[in-house]
Amino acid sequence: MKTLWNTYKSSIMLLGAMVVGGVVGFFWGEGAAVLQPVADLFLNLLYCCVVPLIFCSLTAAIAKMENLAKLRKILVTFLGGTIITGVISCLFMVVAALLFDPAKGAVLNMTEEVENMTSSMNFLGMFTVGDFPLLFSKSNLMALIVFTIIFAIAIILAGEKGKPVLHLMDCMTEVIVKLIGIVMKLAPLGLGCYFAILIGQYGQEVIGPLSRAIIIYCAVIVLYYVISQTVMAYIGAGPEGVKRWWKTAAAPTLTALGTCSSAATLPLNLIQAKELGIPSDIADVSIPLGANLHKDGACIIQILKISFLCSVFNMNYATPKNILLSIVIAVVASVVMGGIPAGGYVAEIFIISAFGFPTVSIPIMVLIGTITDAPATVVNVTGDTGLAMIIARVVDGKDWMKRSDKTRKQAESGIKPVLTGVTGAE
Repeated sequence: MKTLWNTYKSSIMLLGAMVVGGVVGFFWGEGAAVLQPVADLFLNLLYCCVVPLIFCSLTAAIAKMENLAKLRKILVTFLGGTIITGVISCLFMVVAALLFDPAKGAVLNMTEEVENMTSSMNFLGMFTVGDFPLLFSKSNLMALIVFTIIFAIAIILAGEKGKPVLHLMDCMTEVIVKLIGIVMKLAPLGLGCYFAILIGQYGQEVIGPLSRAIIIYCAVIVLYYVISQTVMAYIGAGPEGVKRWWKTAAAPTLTALGTCSSAATLPLNLIQAKELGIPSDIADVSIPLGANLHKDGACIIQILKISFLCSVFNMNYATPKNILLSIVIAVVASVVMGGIPAGGYVAEIFIISAFGFPTVSIPIMVLIGTITDAPATVVNVTGDTGLAMIIARVVDGKDWMKRSDKTRKQAESGIKPVLTGVTGAE
């Protein structure tokens, strides 16, 4: 028991805090909103770590490569994996929607309107900003990643004069990781408060007219979470990869569940990647990209919204055209959505335009998206490390984890690694 406690102490404390928070929120109701300042204290500190972590770690990872062909291979594999897993996640929800009507028996208020519905359809605008200071905002993470990649390539092209900058970024990354460790001391309190607020605000909707849809969704998301993470870890590193992934998954999983934020969970994802032994040049590129673009959980939500509304408005969802269209919309919308809570109404606009739903359906979609956001965020962010493991296998070969463990042991013992001549091996 002592060994078990020492191994999983932080995870047990996080889970216990969230259970207590959920119970408090259930009985307190909307009054739990008074805990918001305490919850924000933790989340704001974590947000402040995200931007410097991405900039420093991604710069160091790419600048160390000196082989831009490898960067290209990482990016191509990441893009292909994002699309494939997105489609597969959609199919999970499509099958469930066809077997069980998520809107059966639902009676909803169709008169409520949404105020201040703002969304930009300029997709290219997510890759750049108009002023340098705007890069260093959690709202512009995709633009920051693009700038950082270009900045790192410039360091490579600068040769010897770029080496001091690379060393600075490397040292800064280590300092920020230590800083995150300090901030995580507040995690049980912060996540407990967030969960109390979440249950207090939306508990009635979960047991009301949306209960059937939410139950179906939760069953699908849990099934996909278990199967997808196990399969990706197995593809990436075999049985050892599966064992190690699940052993290190608690902190990012619970943080995502409590904060509903891919951006807030990003630092924990990068730490898990290091625990898994994923090479830093792969993890520091693919995981920040994944926080913005790889969102299987969001894909599942979009399919739920579409199938639910088709049933409400007496449209036949079970046609090849509607199913294919919903999958395309779900994948595209999930990619362009922001990696932070309340990322806009892009998905809703896509769905209304494609299926011709009335604008009065927007409140329903917003409510469904809000209630299902927490478990969807878990799938969104935890899938990034699984995908990074697959990328590691594609880029560095099937024995990448063994080589990573060997290199780490040599570093701990003070022995310099010896090059073997095998790509990616030391």
